[in-house]
Amino acid sequence: MKASNLHEFWASPDNTRLTPKQFSFRLPTHIAAKIAAACEMYPTKNRTQIVSDLLTFAMEEFEKNLPEALGPLTDNQSDYKYNAEREGIEYEPVYHLGGARGQFRELANKHFTDIEQELGIESPDPLYHEIHITKSELEERRKK
Repeated sequence: MKASNLHEFWASPDNTRLTPKQFSFRLPTHIAAKIAAACEMYPTKNRTQIVSDLLTFAMEEFEKNLPEALGPLTDNQSDYKYNAEREGIEYEPVYHLGGARGQFRELANKHFTDIEQELGIESPDPLYHEIHITKSELEERRKK
């Protein structure tokens, strides 16, 4: 979700599932005022929905900007990807995504599984699927 899409998102029906536990925290006054303004502008959305949507956007931006690195080689050490564009290198080893982004995704999967199990889902699908990447793919991602 992008910030530019929040208006359209808030104007549509809500399909989110909530956690079984409530979170409570205090906000800086200027943020509380902005949330109150958004609630007044979009009266069909409650404060929980608006805060949840804003946090969704912020978390996506946060994750997108976390540094990436090569993690360990994939479990099958014979995994190689063909790369016709790299001169002199036809096949490259495949790694798990590492760095802060890889760590964040792994921890988010762990906590997501715990929360889903609290909701009664015994074997939930992961929030994130593993990313397998080569050194040249990582270099290309960094250029973007």
